[in-house]
Amino acid sequence: MTPPLVTALQGMTIATADPAALVAMFTEDLGWDCVTRGPLSPALARLWGLAEAPPGEATVLRSPGSDRGMVRVVAGFERVRSRTMASRWAGIEMIVGYDLDGLAARLDARPGFRTTVPPSDWDWTEYGSNVHRAFIGIAPGGTHLAFTMGLTQPQGREFPRAAAQVGHVFDVPLVATRFEVAKRFWCGTLGMVPFLESAFTDHLWKRLWRLPPGSPARLDIYKGDAPGTGLGGIELQGYEEALVDPEPARVDRFDGGACMVTYTSRDIDAAHAAVAADPTARVMSAPATVTDAPYDGARAFAFLGPLGERVEIVERPWSVAA
Repeated sequence: MTPPLVTALQGMTIATADPAALVAMFTEDLGWDCVTRGPLSPALARLWGLAEAPPGEATVLRSPGSDRGMVRVVAGFERVRSRTMASRWAGIEMIVGYDLDGLAARLDARPGFRTTVPPSDWDWTEYGSNVHRAFIGIAPGGTHLAFTMGLTQPQGREFPRAAAQVGHVFDVPLVATRFEVAKRFWCGTLGMVPFLESAFTDHLWKRLWRLPPGSPARLDIYKGDAPGTGLGGIELQGYEEALVDPEPARVDRFDGGACMVTYTSRDIDAAHAAVAADPTARVMSAPATVTDAPYDGARAFAFLGPLGERVEIVERPWSVAA
């Protein structure tokens, strides 16, 4: 069997109208470290297919001791959310090592943070996963954040661990109204492996998100070329079109909020060729050497997936050297 063409979830880029407030939340309340800070070059903007680089500084943050699951904060706009679910990338989910309820209380006191789902236990054992405790909130700038702490272990794999109280990003939700099209791309073209597949019309998930009773929903999680749960997954969520924001993707600028996921690949040229051959995707650039930090000479390319979701592939992890 051919291994997946992507390996680890390196990070999520978040565009916000108030980048300083979001960076302050990560460093002061979550205890994350700053990896790099500086302006984005025109070369990076061209790589990503943007009309111009976002203004000001971009800040790359990581959970202490982690070399993946990072967050890059850039200046942007707030996406208007008129329906229950945001389209395309809908936020990030971070693993919590201990005292999830204390973390929730601390964030509740942060100006600009709003808890939407308080700490509660979620049982996914009927789908081969585990019981975990989690809460969801909206960060300064409008991005949805989920914080999850495992209470039990899934069947046949280990739930992600955090070296700090708030660990790395281990899951990024991708909202779809064309679920099968997106699944064929992520599992077929890129070869990612499903390790959770679920479909339901009534579940705690739907009550938490206040979805209409009886409306169908699907939730799969896919991993790259890594053992166990993998090194960060794509959580593909499928809903009826009436529940998802209709805002179309803009080719030449970032979405507001969670706007671009970055994955590593052991064979960047094969990944580029596979994406270029898929008519549902749109390649924004060919693999090119990036001298900006934190790439430090690694090659990267970018594309839009079948839902308009923006993706960056890099040939090795971002540098976290001091």
